[in-house]
Amino acid sequence: MKSRKAAAIAAAVTVLLVLILAAGLWFWMHRPKPGAMPAQRGPMPLPVVACEVRDVTDYYEFTGTTEAVDSVEIRARVEGYLQGIHFTDGQLVEEGQLLFTIEPQAYAARRDEAAARLKAAEAELERARVDLERIEKALQTNAVSQQDLSTRRAAFLSAQAAVDAARAALADAELNLSYTQIRSPFRGRIGRHLADVGNLVGPQSKPVLASVVRTEPMYVFFYMSESMLDAELLRRIRQPDGDNPVPFFVGLGDRTDYPFEGRLCFADNTVDPRTGTVYVRGQLANEQEQLLPGMFVRVRVPVRQRPKAVLIPEKTIQTDLGGKYVLVVGEGQMLQRRDIVLGASEGTMRIVLKGLDGSETILAGGFYMARPGMPIQPVPAGQMPPGAGGAPGAAGGPASTGKP
Repeated sequence: MKSRKAAAIAAAVTVLLVLILAAGLWFWMHRPKPGAMPAQRGPMPLPVVACEVRDVTDYYEFTGTTEAVDSVEIRARVEGYLQGIHFTDGQLVEEGQLLFTIEPQAYAARRDEAAARLKAAEAELERARVDLERIEKALQTNAVSQQDLSTRRAAFLSAQAAVDAARAALADAELNLSYTQIRSPFRGRIGRHLADVGNLVGPQSKPVLASVVRTEPMYVFFYMSESMLDAELLRRIRQPDGDNPVPFFVGLGDRTDYPFEGRLCFADNTVDPRTGTVYVRGQLANEQEQLLPGMFVRVRVPVRQRPKAVLIPEKTIQTDLGGKYVLVVGEGQMLQRRDIVLGASEGTMRIVLKGLDGSETILAGGFYMARPGMPIQPVPAGQMPPGAGGAPGAAGGPASTGKP
């Protein structure tokens, strides 16, 4: 009996010791760590920003294409073997600069032959003139008949026509000889040569030898909806040298800025009935030749000034099935939902057309834990300590940008 009682006491003591050890281990694992912040009580600190109110400009935005002001394909106008290439592929060439030479010997010989025929024709004309003058004097004394005079006059006129024909043949021969030297028609940048020295070139064989484009200035064209093109805007486009030209700005596809500025100078006289758009073209300086013909670019055309517009950071905008909205700090530091209508972008900011008056303070982070009706402790976004509340970069998770 006593042994059973002792065993029961020993078992109870063992269980008690196990419980004590388990409790000690639990308290040791959950002890406060050195430097740890005490648990926060009250509203959670979250980053906020104020709306920005300033004058902005509304823009139409398009996708455009660059186009050379002048572009020409260099072709051989006479046939012959290519004798020389006088440029480096891709270089800037001046107006009248020699580009290609076709063997000139055959054309020089034809020019000399035409010159000799002209001299012979001129000599024959002089003989016919002298004969005509002699007959005219003889006719005064009735030494010759009227028929002889007619014959000599016809011979003179025929000789004169032969001289004219010889001069035309010489001019044609000289023109063909000049075509053996192919020169640039204007200042521009030349592409690669498409025929090598020794190739037979001409109107039929190797018709295109190279191409030259004028890269300064540069055209940019795009298609504008007919609904955007009112009478006043159309008038200003067609009068680029007037008192109120239409500027436009161009940016490259992989950048966010618009470093090039020009003026719209042409709008087509018809609307494409298939698309309801009008071809519009502008011209801009391209002094550094950063733009090449055929590039796709972004185009912005200013259309109106919007005074005292409300702007908010793109990252504060959130989206759900109801549309775009932001969370504003309302009475009692409680979050309220505001549905908004957005306008154009201004860098990292976005214009708000409806929903805000510019006096609001907007939640700028911690969107994953914020809810309408939730009280918060507003902290300016730039003053949030790292890892605190719902600041971007906090340990609780990444902050949603809410970007539309």
